[in-house]
Parts: sequence; structure tokens; C-alpha cells
Amino acid sequence: MFPILFQWGPVTVYTYGLTVALAYICAAYFSSQAARRMPPKWVAISAEQLWDFTSVILLGGLVGARIFFVGLHWDLFRSSFLEIFALWNGGLVWYGGFIGGWISAWLYTRFSRLDFWRVLDQFIPFAALGHAIGRIGCFLNGCCRGLPSTAWCAVTFPGSAQPVLPTQLFEALGLLVIYGFLRGLQTKGILEKRGQLFGIYLVSYGTLRFLIEFLRGDQSVAWLGLTLQQLISIGLFVIGLFLIARSQTSDIRHQTSGKTNGNEA
Repeated sequence: MFPILFQWGPVTVYTYGLTVALAYICAAYFSSQAARRMPPKWVAISAEQLWDFTSVILLGGLVGARIFFVGLHWDLFRSSFLEIFALWNGGLVWYGGFIGGWISAWLYTRFSRLDFWRVLDQFIPFAALGHAIGRIGCFLNGCCRGLPSTAWCAVTFPGSAQPVLPTQLFEALGLLVIYGFLRGLQTKGILEKRGQLFGIYLVSYGTLRFLIEFLRGDQSVAWLGLTLQQLISIGLFVIGLFLIARSQTSDIRHQTSGKTNGNEA
């Protein structure tokens, strides 16, 4: 809709880049504020460290998202190699960004000697919030469109001959719901089970993205009538269920161990 927010002489401010920056600021700010309000016992990463942590995730996520996009559309970049670095034009794949961000998060927690799973449980709601803002950027940039439609909510993008479903806004709304849901679950009973909240996120977003893909008009079938993103969504859903089950098992073992130690004492 508005890929360029404004131009001032040689300076061009791209809407997509601005929303990515806004997503970073919101994720870092709100997660750090939440860390200050949490009981110290449940703080896996400090409010100050969260700014660095979010920066690392953003960088790793951008690299992963761009690599994934370029790999899927290599024919577009074969003759114009420098276009690979033109991030202001859009062209990021969330699942590539997720993988890149996940690896970056693991490296950061490893070098900082932090508990990887507890850090993810603390931060993941705010990652969903940042993702929601990023999807609004996709809408303003005109990418990630839905199928042609005559529904009341359909929009016509510049250069398009017919209105399409605003799947970017559908996903942004779903992510905001996930954000609120995960924030509500950040309680003692959940946070003490390492990896459970992150697993719930994977199940929630995997389901959302799987369903949204049926409405997308810019994806192609990869296997069994499903898109590549749907296949990845299924994988995330399964991993999420595994993490939830593992966290329950670990909690049971921890409680059993505590009772045993108490009897021995």
C-alpha cells in the first residue's frame, strides 16, 4: 500500500524497514519492562540483557529470513547479485528468520551462560508481538498477499488488477492473540517447566500459519497439496507438542526427586 513512507531529498524512508525497527523496539522494550516486574526467581535474562538479546535475534533473523527468501527465488537474484542486500524492498521469509533467530538466541545464551529454554519462555510472547508488527509492515509493503476475493475485507494493492484477501492483517491479528495468550500463561506454574511456554508458542503459531496458508495467493504447492510453509508449520507443531510433553515429564521427575530427598532428610 505504502512501500515508501516519505522522501526528503536523497533520504528515502521505507515503510517495511520502519516497521521492522518498530518491531525490534517494541519487543525489546516490553520484554525488558516485564522482566523488571517479574519476581527475581523467575527472571532468566535481565532487563538490560534483553536489549542485546533482541538485537542479536534481529540480526540473525534478518540474515536467516533473507537467505531463505533468496534460496526460494534464486532466479530473481541470479543476474543481480547486489539485490540480495536490498532488504528495504522486502523479501523476507519468516521461517528462515525463525531459524536464524533461534540459532542466534542459542549462541547468545551459551556465551552468556544463561538457561536457553528459560530465556525463550521469558521472551517468546514479545517475539510474537514483534512478528505481528512486522506483518503490518508486509501489508503496507504489499507483499505476502492473499487470494483474489470479493469479500468485504479484500483490498486492492497498487499494480494489482483485482482485490485480494489481506492475509498479512489476518496473521497480525492472530499473532496479537497469541501474544496475549502467552503473556497470560507467564505464571509460576508454567515458567518453572522449562520450554513449555515456547512449546505452546510453536503449537499456536504453527496452527495459525498452517491455516493462513490456505488463504495465501503467492505460494506454490510443495508436497501432498501443501505449501512448504505448511509443511514447516506441521514440523513446528510436532516439536511444540514434544517440548510440552518433555516439560511435563521433567516437572514430574523434579517433584519426585524432591519428595525422595525430603524423605531421606
